[in-house]
Amino acid sequence: MELLGAAGLKPSDLDAVAVALGPGGFSAVRVGIATAHGLVAPTSKKLIGVPTHLLQAYKHRDEIQKQVVSLIPVGRKQLSYSVFASPISASSESVANGIWDEIDIAARFNAGAHVLCGEGSEDEPVSKNIAVRPPEYLLDIALERLELGLVSDGFLEPIYSRPPTITAPRAT
Repeated sequence: MELLGAAGLKPSDLDAVAVALGPGGFSAVRVGIATAHGLVAPTSKKLIGVPTHLLQAYKHRDEIQKQVVSLIPVGRKQLSYSVFASPISASSESVANGIWDEIDIAARFNAGAHVLCGEGSEDEPVSKNIAVRPPEYLLDIALERLELGLVSDGFLEPIYSRPPTITAPRAT
């Protein structure tokens, strides 16, 4: 609400709210989705969910020859991947996804047929100064989805690479 207030806006001034659905940090994705729901709930505005893999692959939307593979580290020396057929658009859905060991990625996806991208790609090293998922991609995808009518008709759910592991509380 502080951000809206600083811009001189109220939630009712928004046409829609877009949010990354994951995969990503468990808490970060859930907080983002909850915040988006909180912004639209009192106003009945449109809610647009965008998979994080699509956000990363969107950089290569002009690629027409190769499939684009978005990679996100998920711990345990593993990467979550989603493969997108070219050309990529805001309505693109992955044609394959899953988790592979980091060491197996190069053998699974070759440079002749695939473009590797994202946080888990050696071609796009993570830097403090470069956004792997620039916010303007979320805006571009959301605006196109809004125009196409691809909005949520209810509650958005996070996308997990693997089911969350929940352990019992420790005995005190």
